[in-house]
Amino acid sequence: MQTHNCKAFDSRLRIANCELPIRIGGSRLTQFAIRILQFGRDERGQDLVEWTVGLPVFLILCAGIVFYAWMWWNQVVAAAAVHDGAYLAAMRGGDTGMGYARTQQMLRSAVGGFASSYNVTLGADTARRSVVGSVRNNSLFSLPYLGALPLNIQAQSFQRLEQFYGGPPTGWW
Repeated sequence: MQTHNCKAFDSRLRIANCELPIRIGGSRLTQFAIRILQFGRDERGQDLVEWTVGLPVFLILCAGIVFYAWMWWNQVVAAAAVHDGAYLAAMRGGDTGMGYARTQQMLRSAVGGFASSYNVTLGADTARRSVVGSVRNNSLFSLPYLGALPLNIQAQSFQRLEQFYGGPPTGWW
């Protein structure tokens, strides 16, 4: 005895869209094999499985791109801020207070409250007639499900004092 599970039947063409017939009374192993073959051809739920597998991979990829962009932005801002601060201090004859204020202002305007985690040092080197500045941030950046990732941002700048000197610094010759 055979049973048919027909989804559509056109009486004019005598065509039926039926699944494989299942023989009742056969061995259970044969019935199981036939059901597995039918299951392999069944495409119901395929899109749900694709979304279930693909969406987390896509979201992790997007999160990685955003994290890399955030690190790149912080590096660019730190380099620009320390350069401007050291250059302003060099133009003012080694006034590191103005350079420090400029560096902090640029960091706050670019990264907001995250600027408080930066360590800024700016110093005048009278022996070399220059100003040296550095910005460092060695904090941990926490991401959901990934945990804490290191955010190592470092930038340095060396600027000569902006004034005329009659010769080389002492000890250079």
